[in-house]
Amino acid sequence: MTKKVIAYLLLFYVFLLNTTIAYAEPTIICTSAVLIDANTGTILAEKNADKKMYPASLTKIMTAILAIEMGDLSDVIKVDDDTPYEISGSHIALEPGEMLTLKDMLYALMLPSANDAALAIAKHYGKTEEEFVKLMNDKAKELGAYNTHFVNPHGLHDDNHYTTAADLALITKYAMKNETFREIVKTVKYEIKPTNKKSEPRYFTNLNKLICNSGYGQICVDGTYVSPEYEYATGVKTGYTPEAGNSLVASAEKNGTELIAVAMQGESLEMYQDAHNLFNYGFNEYESATLINKNTFVKNIKVENGDSKEISVIAENEFTTLIRRDSDKEIESKVVINDITLPIEANAIVGKIDFIQGEKVIGSVNLITPTQVKSTLTEESGRGLFLSVTKFIGTVIIFTLSAVFLLKVYNDVRVKINRKKRHRKYNS
Repeated sequence: MTKKVIAYLLLFYVFLLNTTIAYAEPTIICTSAVLIDANTGTILAEKNADKKMYPASLTKIMTAILAIEMGDLSDVIKVDDDTPYEISGSHIALEPGEMLTLKDMLYALMLPSANDAALAIAKHYGKTEEEFVKLMNDKAKELGAYNTHFVNPHGLHDDNHYTTAADLALITKYAMKNETFREIVKTVKYEIKPTNKKSEPRYFTNLNKLICNSGYGQICVDGTYVSPEYEYATGVKTGYTPEAGNSLVASAEKNGTELIAVAMQGESLEMYQDAHNLFNYGFNEYESATLINKNTFVKNIKVENGDSKEISVIAENEFTTLIRRDSDKEIESKVVINDITLPIEANAIVGKIDFIQGEKVIGSVNLITPTQVKSTLTEESGRGLFLSVTKFIGTVIIFTLSAVFLLKVYNDVRVKINRKKRHRKYNS
């Protein structure tokens, strides 16, 4: 009997040990979701991340960052006669001829999710809505969001207006590098002063419940009902249409680690529950690690260009990424050097260093030469010999010309002296 009890206890202990070691994958309710490292873009968790989805007002992330890059916060945007009547859904009741700064328009765009502000911004910076949308699609491709296609700047439903959770995470990663964008999306409340068409100020509260939960709704996280508000949240945007469902792009930062989560097509507050679970998973299971520092010496490489010559290469930038705390897969590095032809300018890219975990490249850093590298010794010697010979020949030519000139002067003087002698002799 005692032996059986001991055996059962051992089995139970092994079970607990294995349970502790096993990774606790996050629970995701929404149709599509992704969690990425905001620094490198590495995907830490996902569910249907590449599935085409309707973004609804998450579209406005792209609208905002484009406007910020194209304009100045003090720019004055005048609402045309058509915009107030062309739009439906959420708005701030813009009027024809009303004038607001870009700053006011951006806060209206991102906090109360004003569709009329989105259209006014697009017409101002794109001249037409269609031209601005073209810029949005061009920017998406530039950022690698290849499964994204925008039709409008606000996100009202169109069957041909789509994206993916992975693409939205990439776009947001880019936008969050901009300090103006970051400041806007973390703001809780904002006031637009009276305008030429409105005698009273307008007040807005951020609709993102991770930033500010003004209601009584709760979500279930790890078996406990809590407020959707998240302690480490730093943004970004909510979205809803009947076709898209409730969606959210969110960012959070804790102890220097920044994450971006996307949850699409949920019901009620499910997107916030997913965001909590994704963030908790990311912060608990991953830790930040600097794999290489800027200007770190990597190696000396030989360059064959006549004579053999060694040059040193260093890291162009620092590379910091998130690694799983209990991962048994070591991170390896692989140096790749380009074909090099001398001379090389200072800070020229001569290769890269890849960081590999398992079979996956988790990041790369360019390798550069810290100083200018001229030609090889043979070429330098040859050039030096050529210069020496040239100088010698030049010296000989100058010397010869000088000697000829002096000889001519001497002869001219001698002829004049002889003439004078003959002249005196003749006169005498």
